[in-house]
Amino acid sequence: MPTDIPRLQVALMSEDSSEREDAVDALGESGRPEAVELLSLALKDEDEDVREAAVDVLEEIGGDEAAQALAIALEDEDSSVREEAVEALGEIGGETAMGLLKQALSDEDKSVRDTAAEMLAKLTAPKGREQPLSPKVEKVRNTRK
Repeated sequence: MPTDIPRLQVALMSEDSSEREDAVDALGESGRPEAVELLSLALKDEDEDVREAAVDVLEEIGGDEAAQALAIALEDEDSSVREEAVEALGEIGGETAMGLLKQALSDEDKSVRDTAAEMLAKLTAPKGREQPLSPKVEKVRNTRK
């Protein structure tokens, strides 16, 4: 049964945050190309849980387009959303994700910077081996305390 994208678009504008969160989950399950665009809108939702759900779904979708969408979450007012986006980018991998993770090294929140450094180390390490952070990455990460 095909997913009713117009219905999910309406649900993303609902007054009820749980309905918006359900719409985010349904978009992830839809497998439809337009899901990433709609999830990008959910990354701007007023409710933190909806934004975090959108990050999780984008991580599941993966790929360059999802990584590009997560750039929105890296600007979120809530550090937990930004940190979750950094983790998602670390799981997605690829050049776009790497570039965004490098940007996250200068986040105002130390936990976000630490997670970005860990994800970069994970993505650049040979399979099965995590490398220590380069002095340059360590310096950037520690510039803000």
